[in-house]
Amino acid sequence: MRDSIRLTLKMHRFELIALIAFTAFVFVAAFWVAGQLDAVGYGPCAVDRGPVPANCESLGREWYQIQESQASPLFGFLAILPFATGLFLGGPLISREIERGTTRLAWSIAPSRLRWYLSRMLPIVAAVAVVTFAAGIAADRLTAAISPNVDIANAFDGFGQRGLLVAVTGLVMAAGAIGLGAVTGRVLPTVILALILGTLGITGVTKLHDDFTAGEAILVDGEYVGRGDRYVDQFFRLSDGRLVDWNGLAEFDPGAMMREEEPNYPIVSLVIPGSRYREVETRQAVVLGGIAGLMLAGTAVIVQRRRPG
Repeated sequence: MRDSIRLTLKMHRFELIALIAFTAFVFVAAFWVAGQLDAVGYGPCAVDRGPVPANCESLGREWYQIQESQASPLFGFLAILPFATGLFLGGPLISREIERGTTRLAWSIAPSRLRWYLSRMLPIVAAVAVVTFAAGIAADRLTAAISPNVDIANAFDGFGQRGLLVAVTGLVMAAGAIGLGAVTGRVLPTVILALILGTLGITGVTKLHDDFTAGEAILVDGEYVGRGDRYVDQFFRLSDGRLVDWNGLAEFDPGAMMREEEPNYPIVSLVIPGSRYREVETRQAVVLGGIAGLMLAGTAVIVQRRRPG
């Protein structure tokens, strides 16, 4: 098993070295840019209420310039990294060997195909987990820098694009690519199909989880909405106590829609409290991680039943 793992890492050393080097670059760059943003000292200017420093205008220009020119591109790299890692490491894992015909010999002399599969899959999945988790940490640090005065451990800022969910996204993409590779036996079709189906699948599961989470939202008076809360919807509280949206307000008080100023009715927001961030993040990670585990287990069955070429 040890020799097989060493062989797997050697076969995929180019992809591993390239992705590790790129991740290391983005990781260091994210912390460096975050440090620049912190050094500007814009935090006191971003408070919701109370006095602010007199030089906020100049600080704001500098802070936003760093954010737009440096932080935004890094967020773009961090967003695609789990997809790229899963595809480029998982896609060729089995499909390349089937395509080259090396599985004929490997499966004929291996003690068991399951053992062969595990020796191929485990080091690659571990590498994906390490690389994407590092990307999630970098995204966490950068999010904290662009969200001053917000405790991101209890805030939904950048939900799904930072922390644990970055690593889980990479694992789902890798698991799907490995499974498709065992089915198609061709590298290029595997990567293309994994990108399409993986993106659609993750988007669909995320949407279902978001809808489920929205059902747990609570009503909060507008002035008490926290900066880290996740907004779901907003209503107006009428004089009779009813909660209505804009259409309901237009029916109740048509004149309110004709006036230039904001309707003079208390605003009530439907939110997920920021204090529930870790709980919601963990739940989505468990769902996506479970899907990845099922796909890897299904691939083991495919490998044991598939013809070598």
